Amino acid sequence: MKRTGKSFVNVITSVLTNAVILVTAFVVQKVLIETMGSDYNGINGLFGSIISMMSLADLGLGTAIIYHMYRPVAEKDWGKINSLLRFYKRCYIGISGVVLFIGAAVGFFLPLLVGDVEIPDSIYLIYVLFLADCLCSYFLAYKKSLLYADLMNYIPDAIYFVTYLVQNALQIYVLMAFHNFILFLVVKSLGKCVSNLFISLYISRKYPRTRDRHVEPMEREVREDIVTKVKGLLCHKMGKMLVTGSDSIVLTGVLGIGAMSLYTNYHLIIGGITALLNRIFETLTNSVGNFLLDSDRERREDVYHKIDFMNFWCFGCVAAGMYAVLQPLITLWLGEAFLLDKAVVFVLVVNFYLEGMRASVNTFKEAAGIFHEDRRIPVIEAFLNLAVSVALAKLLGIAGVFLGTIISTAVVYLYSYPKYVCKPLFGMAYGQYVGMTARHLAVLLSILGLTECCTAGMEGWNLWARMFCGGAAAVAIFHGVFLLLYGRSREMKYYVDLLQRVLLRRA
Repeated sequence: MKRTGKSFVNVITSVLTNAVILVTAFVVQKVLIETMGSDYNGINGLFGSIISMMSLADLGLGTAIIYHMYRPVAEKDWGKINSLLRFYKRCYIGISGVVLFIGAAVGFFLPLLVGDVEIPDSIYLIYVLFLADCLCSYFLAYKKSLLYADLMNYIPDAIYFVTYLVQNALQIYVLMAFHNFILFLVVKSLGKCVSNLFISLYISRKYPRTRDRHVEPMEREVREDIVTKVKGLLCHKMGKMLVTGSDSIVLTGVLGIGAMSLYTNYHLIIGGITALLNRIFETLTNSVGNFLLDSDRERREDVYHKIDFMNFWCFGCVAAGMYAVLQPLITLWLGEAFLLDKAVVFVLVVNFYLEGMRASVNTFKEAAGIFHEDRRIPVIEAFLNLAVSVALAKLLGIAGVFLGTIISTAVVYLYSYPKYVCKPLFGMAYGQYVGMTARHLAVLLSILGLTECCTAGMEGWNLWARMFCGGAAAVAIFHGVFLLLYGRSREMKYYVDLLQRVLLRRA
């Protein structure tokens, strides 16, 4: 299968599997709240955020390894591939030890993080199971890098999808039959181990050369380059860890576990949709990595504009729809007692959009291996986010936490991306990138304003009608404005022509 074909299969598989996973996650969350209560839901969200920070402890090693695998995989150089895999395996063993050490250290501060909460189960035992879940994610995970470099993301996605459905079914059964949160977490950890085991077995059959016992030491130049990139990625991972994890910690620390319990439900929806859309662009990263091997600046910029156009189309449309349907959806799902203020929803949606619009730049950034050059930026962003979020949380409540996150993204959009990605890869001027980004944001804010005006009159409607009609109105408003402003653009013409070619080919 050619590069374009593999990319298409990867995107379709990723979207479909993540969509179903998001729906099943809704069911599990509802069952968890109904059987165990909101305190368990808040703890599940808090510990999930803490552990997600630790799951970044591979320091981006996988990204650096995959970057170096593109050419050996294309050339079928199994000597280099096996050297990289063995190096990756040894690093993961060390990483597991580091995660265990950090996890044990964090455990001493659990009473401060959780606050006053009354549950029959030990918070220390719950935390240990979350930590075990994180360690299980590293089990045989290093082998997946070969499939990613070979543009076969759809294989691990499909395996994970099947095991995840079985895992969720078992978790729902455990909650409904035994009301046991501990067993619920045990099933979750086993699910990760099983999926990684199946992926490993598939790779051993698909690539029998990976079982070669004689493996040459890694070339010194490659090792040094990986170390350099990992040093840069360390800053990126630490920055992301602080940004994503600190929001939950600030929420719990400043506003209490109750606020965290409310936010967790919105986060499940927003985070699930973010993961779903990001997977589209993540699957393109490996294809772009291959593309960068033999392309010039002009071709790179042309492809970037097409991906950025699709990035805005996807995240802008979903942000508008999300703003219209979140409140009635939460009410139908859990009840009015679990609603956040509309101002908080607006801030969450804008934050979702800004996070999502990083996808197009990050696709090229990671494919080109740009990790060391901008290593200080994410750390600056993280500390700015923490300081501003704490200050605004005391003034504005939950909205202030995420408004601080929005403000901190200025470091990335106004400095990092123009300087370290767009100029060296595309020769794009500073004003061109910033102007394009600001224009997209202004359009999105205008669409959200029109959506608010349109849906305000639906407040007294039936919840189902309000959700579907509001969502349809938001999508219609978005596309009306979008086509008015971008309908004659070169990027739109490209996608229309592409669609016509596909339809004609099938006809």
